Amino acid sequence: MNFFDQLVNAYTFDNVSLLVVSAITFAFGFWEYIYSFRLVFCEHTSPFPIWMHTFYIAHDSTFAVLFFIEASKRNWNWFCLAVSIALVVWNAFEFVCVYYAIKYEREEIFGGYVAGEVTERKVLFLIIAQTMAMYGIVWMIIMYVGKGCFFQWACVTNMVMAAGPTTLWMKRRDRRGMSIGLALVILAGTINNFLPCSMFATVFPEVFRHPTYYITGIIFIAIAVSNVIIVKSKPAKSYSGSGKKPIW
Repeated sequence: MNFFDQLVNAYTFDNVSLLVVSAITFAFGFWEYIYSFRLVFCEHTSPFPIWMHTFYIAHDSTFAVLFFIEASKRNWNWFCLAVSIALVVWNAFEFVCVYYAIKYEREEIFGGYVAGEVTERKVLFLIIAQTMAMYGIVWMIIMYVGKGCFFQWACVTNMVMAAGPTTLWMKRRDRRGMSIGLALVILAGTINNFLPCSMFATVFPEVFRHPTYYITGIIFIAIAVSNVIIVKSKPAKSYSGSGKKPIW
């Protein structure tokens, strides 16, 4: 039985517990990115480094296509189609974040790497080049492991969410572009990612119910906890000139 067969067999409307834990996992991913574009829209500073956005664009668009193709082969299986749509929605969030990064953060992100004025055109070229590199990484690993490695990839994307922002948050002088709420959501999502009852371990116990999975979980949960501490250690935000309450 291949990966997609195992998924289709596992995801039935009768398997309520799996549907619930899967919905929670997807909800954490959406919640994290909603925080991201709210922060960059309101405070003009992203909580995530640009490479995270380009990586997620490559990952999510690739698997959106693969799941759409599998759905078409399986009489439009509801789960494959739902995952494909969810990944497209994530892509939309990611493109919003990249747009605002180009508009508001290009000097901060690329000022040390671009000669002369940091124009939108120069930054767009660099982001496209970085995105193409991310596609190459994603596609090569899929070629090595097989196109049915989505759950393995999804687990890794959650690990990236836990550890990716750390150095960016460490070097900031205040909480602008950061959020205690976001840090706590990432922590909860990381814990959920490594539970014995996670959607990964439930559908593919032969892959995930392994000591390495749980040891890795402890490491990344500790990183997520440290990120909460990092944000809390920064000076709190004040009300903006418009009188809007800052994002907690």
